Amino acid sequence: MGAADRPQARATLVRRLSRAMLGLALACTALTAGGTGLLAYQMLRMAEDRRLTDVAVDMVDEVAGLPDSQARIEADAEQVELQAFGIQITLFGGDARLGGMDHIPRVTGCAWAHTPGMEDVRRCGVEAHGRLAVAQETLASMPRIRMELTLAVLLTSAGAALMSLALSRRVAHWAARPLTELSESLAHLGPGAGISPELHTEARYEEVNAVRTALVGLLGRLHTALEQSRRFAANAAHEMRTPLAMLQAELELQSEMTQPTETAAALTRMHRTVTSLGTLVERLLVLAEGEQGPLELVETVSLSEVVEATLDALPEDQRGRVHTQLQASGLIPGDSQLLRQLVDNVVENALKFSGEGPVSIHLQATPEATLLDVQDEGPGITPEESERVFEPFYRSPRARAESPGHGVGLSLVLLVARAHGAQARFLPTSKGAHLRLTFPPPKRATPVST
Repeated sequence: MGAADRPQARATLVRRLSRAMLGLALACTALTAGGTGLLAYQMLRMAEDRRLTDVAVDMVDEVAGLPDSQARIEADAEQVELQAFGIQITLFGGDARLGGMDHIPRVTGCAWAHTPGMEDVRRCGVEAHGRLAVAQETLASMPRIRMELTLAVLLTSAGAALMSLALSRRVAHWAARPLTELSESLAHLGPGAGISPELHTEARYEEVNAVRTALVGLLGRLHTALEQSRRFAANAAHEMRTPLAMLQAELELQSEMTQPTETAAALTRMHRTVTSLGTLVERLLVLAEGEQGPLELVETVSLSEVVEATLDALPEDQRGRVHTQLQASGLIPGDSQLLRQLVDNVVENALKFSGEGPVSIHLQATPEATLLDVQDEGPGITPEESERVFEPFYRSPRARAESPGHGVGLSLVLLVARAHGAQARFLPTSKGAHLRLTFPPPKRATPVST
């Protein structure tokens, strides 16, 4: 199978929520870490500015009212004391430099030095009492701090990404849990079953409750339509039971009278057929209507015996066209009447569309399933029609042109197969049609420990 033929994974709400949470976590973490780093850097710079400003304020306060000569002495002495702390200071009186370091320019306020090679020098100047004091310090650690803060932002974002990858799916499952619970409530609904009390209970979340309300409304409308269908089926059952019962009684009455041998045998066959037809009608109505719940498969039926019974009932010329390969007895829990109807329809359909060609029936059992394959050499079924032929009353244009019929045989086959937990599908084949019925294996009894 090529890459183009592989089915694409269906998007899920959990995956969508996981991706949204991952993106949101990364964005929030990056913004938070970046903002925190920027704030921390600004606070460090403000602390250094406050320190330099305090030094400059102390300088101008000490020389307030002193003559320039005495102020020069105080400034030089202050410079000696501050040298140990890595701080340099200069005192200006008007436009003249009174003392301290000679290379510090006049600065009011705090600013970075713009001299090439001195970009990491911070200067703060304070003017008071007619004099200006400028303190400066080389903050070589600030670029390193900026780099470390940037690295911290990156590491924090990476950590948040890993944590989001580990937790986002679990959190998304938790967030989508109300929808999952709604899905579980719907999964327990069976055909014809009433709406469960869980669906009548309002959901905690508004969005889920809107979906629940829409589904309850839809299920209510479907339930009304199903009730109408049930009433129609009940009336139809009554109308069908009555003539069948009368026909059966008439046949029984005729069989009690003296009849020629051939007539008596024909009456016996007709009585058996009508009785079987009455039983089949009752069971098909129960199966299609679902009024009495699912069909109880309490009988063990041999598929090989059902196939042989179907072949025995065929005319001699049709029986000779059917080749069987029954490799297993095919014991399954089921209903013999319905299974007989299933096999009859499958074989009849294959014989009808194969013309005068042969039909092969293959029965085999595997540990996983019991397989019943029916193949013919007729015109076959296109892949586009392989699903539609199971629809009631559907007949392909070729079938309508070549043979009479009503289009209910294969739909009945699918109905009976599903009642037995089986699958019916047409397999690709180079010639004719290949119908496979896959029955689940019989459930083994659980051994009881002694």
